[in-house]
Amino acid sequence: MKKHPHQNQPIKKFTHASSAKMHRKVYSSADRVMDSVPYPPAHLLTIKDIFGTSDKPNLSLLLRHLEAEGRLELDAALTIMIRGRELTAREPNLIEIGTPVTIVGDIHGQFFDMLKMFEKGGDVASNRYLFLGDYVDRGQFSVEVVLYLWAIKISYPDTFFLLRGNHECRNLTVYFTFKDECLLKLGAIFYEECMKSFDCLPIAALVQGQLFCIHGCISPEIRYIREIADINRTIEPPTKGPLCDILWADPVDGYDNEKLEQRSEMYTHNGPRGCSYNVSYKAMCKFLDDNDLLCVIRAHQVQSAGCKMYKKHEKTLFPTLVTIFSAPNYCEVYKNRGAILRYDGSVMHVFQYKWVKHPYVLPNFLDAFRWSIPFVLEKVTEMLLVILKYCSDENDIRLSRRTQIIEKIVHYYASLSDEAEQSLLLGNVLPPTATHINQTHIANKDQIDFQTAQRMDYPNEHLPYNQYRRK
Repeated sequence: MKKHPHQNQPIKKFTHASSAKMHRKVYSSADRVMDSVPYPPAHLLTIKDIFGTSDKPNLSLLLRHLEAEGRLELDAALTIMIRGRELTAREPNLIEIGTPVTIVGDIHGQFFDMLKMFEKGGDVASNRYLFLGDYVDRGQFSVEVVLYLWAIKISYPDTFFLLRGNHECRNLTVYFTFKDECLLKLGAIFYEECMKSFDCLPIAALVQGQLFCIHGCISPEIRYIREIADINRTIEPPTKGPLCDILWADPVDGYDNEKLEQRSEMYTHNGPRGCSYNVSYKAMCKFLDDNDLLCVIRAHQVQSAGCKMYKKHEKTLFPTLVTIFSAPNYCEVYKNRGAILRYDGSVMHVFQYKWVKHPYVLPNFLDAFRWSIPFVLEKVTEMLLVILKYCSDENDIRLSRRTQIIEKIVHYYASLSDEAEQSLLLGNVLPPTATHINQTHIANKDQIDFQTAQRMDYPNEHLPYNQYRRK
């Protein structure tokens, strides 16, 4: 009787570990783990791609490319900004606009939320738009925002209008994120061209002779709106004066509770901003009466509902002031709605919208390697500390001192890794130069409501030290 060939051979025992090893998926270093996520376009859009033989850009092509996280050649990006600047530079300080018009508040680099806003506001080819500034900083897609908005301005110069906000300046774009984003995506030349373009933006608009539109608020140095024509706007905004007020001023906290008959100052120092003024209800009513206006429309302050209508004028029974904010879930933690305002000449319509998903970007535009360095260094120094303690003699003073030094280094790297983890939770509430992150301890984003986000973000409302001149 023949034996089976495998008879009497030792039987192999498969452990759980060996079984798991057999079924372990092997990834190639050349493959994408998340293959459902498409690659960004490798092709850089050229001037020929965008403009062809026309003076007008191909907006649909540009939009598709930017939505897919595509980039532009430097010459193409500069062409958009320069041609847009040539148009805005010819406009007066105070532009006059007809109705109907859709008025848009702060965008702050939230490109994909801005596209949602355009769905609410309607096609730019058949609708008139007025933007109140703050296109950049805080969000991760400010470059895409300015490129697309300036391209629309080139296509529809007579129905698409852009005003300047307080973030359209060198000081804040260095302190926050826009300059770093420009350097990453297109370089220093593009950043400088953006600053020149921002200098040329108009600073106020008059809609149908009724609505006075600015980014910040009114100024004690401007009694009549015709005086705005005398302001030199093509400069880096100063820290005082009418241009500063137009970009930085706010209504007082007790605006809605104020009565005209009570004695109070019309303009008080704006402490939270560190510059300009807080404007009272009395001052606003006087400004409206002196200029025969219906209302002031402004942006500049995040609103939970995206829009806030303030106390009505006793004569017109119309809101004296309206704040519009168009960046939903501001800094990715506020959980506010975005809103736009449409005015047809007699009635205001407010359209709200929620935020949308967008491509993930690490805080401050770090790559995964640079972002993970604090975590790696923390573990390496911890290992070194364990080795030193294991090998050291309690009576060896030199080893004891070395151990103390390593302990301090471990503590330092631990704090850096904690900050990195917090930065993921806090989105872009804290700019790269902020120093108060250690005071904030949040386990997850669900713990952050609108009031908490405001409290964390409070220091960033203040005019920062002049970063541009210092550098």
